[in-house]
Amino acid sequence: MLRAASCAVAALLTATGLASAETQVRYAHMNSPGHFVNVEGQAMADAIASRTGGELAIEMFPSGQLGENSQISEQIILGGDLIGQVGPGTIADYVPDIEIVSYPFLYRDWSDAQRLVSSDLFAEIRAQAAERANVHILCFFAFGIRDLYTREVEVNSAADTEGLKMRVQPVTVFTEMVKQVFGAAPTPMPWPEVYSALSQGVIDAAEAPPSAILDQKHQEHAKYLVQTNHMLDVSQIITSASLFNRLSEEHQAIFQEEADAACDRMSTTALSGYEAGIEELRESGMTIISDFDRESFVERADGIVEAFPNWSEGLYDRARAAIEGN
Repeated sequence: MLRAASCAVAALLTATGLASAETQVRYAHMNSPGHFVNVEGQAMADAIASRTGGELAIEMFPSGQLGENSQISEQIILGGDLIGQVGPGTIADYVPDIEIVSYPFLYRDWSDAQRLVSSDLFAEIRAQAAERANVHILCFFAFGIRDLYTREVEVNSAADTEGLKMRVQPVTVFTEMVKQVFGAAPTPMPWPEVYSALSQGVIDAAEAPPSAILDQKHQEHAKYLVQTNHMLDVSQIITSASLFNRLSEEHQAIFQEEADAACDRMSTTALSGYEAGIEELRESGMTIISDFDRESFVERADGIVEAFPNWSEGLYDRARAAIEGN
């Protein structure tokens, strides 16, 4: 059905002329226009337009204008002329192994994650994404270092997060992390709704990088940030394989080169801005908790692997070996 739908979309695009000399592509994501994902996405779009003489044109759609992450991924899977900045878990129904990249407490730093996503293991995963889901993974990047933040509960150990209502992405690895690592009640909701949920007390806590918290002004309704550093958040830029494959080899090369460059810039921005983001949140009135029992959270992460019976055998061990360069 997936292949049939992709072919039908491709045929329609050809019939309407959109697959001709000029290809119009929409770039959708959930961040605000001022977020580095949008800023660097626009820089990528400008470079591609310049290098292709306007034959490959990309228009930005920030702030969830084309839907939340799962909806963006679905449109790409069905062959739409889209680029999406989405979490890897949004295509996990087709490529279960991809969620390993988001495993809590897996990395020491970004170089660990880079070794994993450039490994033979991830070459296999990229191929599966193209074959099973019509997804061409352009690049991976560091979205940020994710921390816990709460509306009004001071957290000093894992015992303090038990039973909290915590916003979660509708992705299994995040749901299991919230349940097992934090002992909280997973509360799925789109990212743009978190601000009002915090203000109204619909949720007690959430987790995100400092830059994302600031981007959405969540500090206005959350008193505490706990530097759990529970996940080095690896995100991805994807497009439909059917779109990428119908481009000329020259345009494919330009598209890929500029996406890689954008991902490199976003990683640098996200990671270099962590401490500045923490300080800005502190100055805004948030209490930053860095002295707490982090090990009480870490020791709970081992059991998460049991929630993924569809992962290929030995996946976690293969990922660890790739990170260690073995």
